Amino acid sequence: MGRLLWRSLVVLAAFAVAACIALAVLFSLGGIWAGEELQALAANDPMFRDFVLQNPAVQDPAFRRSIAMVFGAVVFIATVVPALTALPALAAAVIGEVLHVRSWMYYVLAGGASLTAIPLLAGAALEGPAQSIPASEYMTIFATAGFAGGFIYWLLAGRGA
Repeated sequence: MGRLLWRSLVVLAAFAVAACIALAVLFSLGGIWAGEELQALAANDPMFRDFVLQNPAVQDPAFRRSIAMVFGAVVFIATVVPALTALPALAAAVIGEVLHVRSWMYYVLAGGASLTAIPLLAGAALEGPAQSIPASEYMTIFATAGFAGGFIYWLLAGRGA
């Protein structure tokens, strides 16, 4: 009984750490991607060009890039957070523990698949023209974050399943 309790605590702690790292990767990569998209859109906007010409402080490209990254991160996080759920990743961890899977490849691929499922599940809940498959860059960001979270989980708990 004591071994089962200890293993449960290890699994929960490892899952929490892996989820935090996956979220950090997701928000970092998503913020960069959304910032680059916003910067590309703003370059073609005449109002933005006039604003840049009138304000010498924002003429520095590095400054404009950092501001775009901040706004991109805010937009990305605000749109992603409502759809986030730990259920697919929790199911992958429970399956790995019950079946005593010790392969790093299982946890990395299961982590990637579980985070990639989130935009697909969120899109399936929409009706009408809003329902579509997300962009490949968007899916790549989710998969990469899931891979990172799955690998961290394997390092902390999956090896001893």
